Amino acid sequence: MRPPAGSPPPAGQEGWHVEGEYGLYVAFTDPGLEVRWLTDEERPGLVRALVDGRVVAEEKTEPGTEHAARLRVRAPEITLEYGAATPDGAGGAAALHRTRIWMEPPPAEVELTGHDSVFVFGDVHGEFDRVLWLLRLADLIDVDLHWTGGAAAVAFLGDLFDRGKDVTRLLWFVYGLEREARAAGGRVITLLGNHEAMVLTGDLRYLAPKEEMIADRHGMSYDGMFDPERSVLGRWIAAKPGLVRLDDLLLAHGGVSPAFVDYSLQEYQDTLATFIAEPLFTRWRDEAFLLEFARETRLDSAQIYRRYDFFFGSESVLWYRDLVLSDTLGGHLDAVLERFGARTHIVGHTPVRTIRESYGGRLIAADLLDPALEMLLLARRPEGGWDRFALPVDGSTRPLRPAP
Repeated sequence: MRPPAGSPPPAGQEGWHVEGEYGLYVAFTDPGLEVRWLTDEERPGLVRALVDGRVVAEEKTEPGTEHAARLRVRAPEITLEYGAATPDGAGGAAALHRTRIWMEPPPAEVELTGHDSVFVFGDVHGEFDRVLWLLRLADLIDVDLHWTGGAAAVAFLGDLFDRGKDVTRLLWFVYGLEREARAAGGRVITLLGNHEAMVLTGDLRYLAPKEEMIADRHGMSYDGMFDPERSVLGRWIAAKPGLVRLDDLLLAHGGVSPAFVDYSLQEYQDTLATFIAEPLFTRWRDEAFLLEFARETRLDSAQIYRRYDFFFGSESVLWYRDLVLSDTLGGHLDAVLERFGARTHIVGHTPVRTIRESYGGRLIAADLLDPALEMLLLARRPEGGWDRFALPVDGSTRPLRPAP
């Protein structure tokens, strides 16, 4: 592999881009879509909706840098064009950003097969530029950020949210790349992480200043930008799985603890989908609502706590750390792999200095102390099994090493 031109992007809070998908918010409304976007210059805004290449709705906004409009449009797929309008008297068409919107998120698939190359990211925490760099290193996207990975699979193990400066842009990118990869015979897999659950439920303690600023400029709370009922991205995130098996690889954010080893993949996903759809999910901090919900549904305290622990308990699949932190849980790991029909458990959440394997290769830890400095590659061997490599941002290829 040859690195793209330039140097690997550093982490940090510099370069606060807000135009285009960096600051885009789209929600479903009764007339169609609510669109909010930002511009660098104080100019009139323009947004239009295209269906099958034809403009079906268009709105202009007053001069400013924060813009909002509602479009009367309904279709399974809509292309939005938005940005700053061309000033009166100026020649040429406005240079608008484009984002594709789908009315329904893809269904959560938890049992997958058929990919001979699998690339895995641990917790990337809004490091959009580094993610792009690594995807380009592996020839999975082109310079225009479109899928070129053919039948390869890319997995994000959760925690796209928080800490990094370009979470919103990263989410829109993955949202669109999923569809492109699927159309080409490939796949982009996105799992729920604990930071997804935190943001959706209003726990914003790790929110980056730039992301907070975007919400402030839209005049809304950050978790409101990802409301799982109205927001396009919020509904997409809420539909994501928490556990996925790809052939004999079991993917999770934190890992399967003893509390969840008796579930099947579909039982776990059905429970997740049921709990996340309940109004309680986004209102854990509203004590009055909590009491009313328990009264109306006749749930006892154990049933309420079961819901909380499912997403936020230390043994939650989103939070479990013991497999990475210990080397004495081989018996439990074997039980997990047998239960879910896998040979290797790949997890994020618990930071390590470099992607590594342990328990004789039955566990791979992919979350990095410095996010998205490398990604995992599993290449299927003709005789069975996988060759395993870490792909750092310098373009090198390193065979996976066991944990010390």
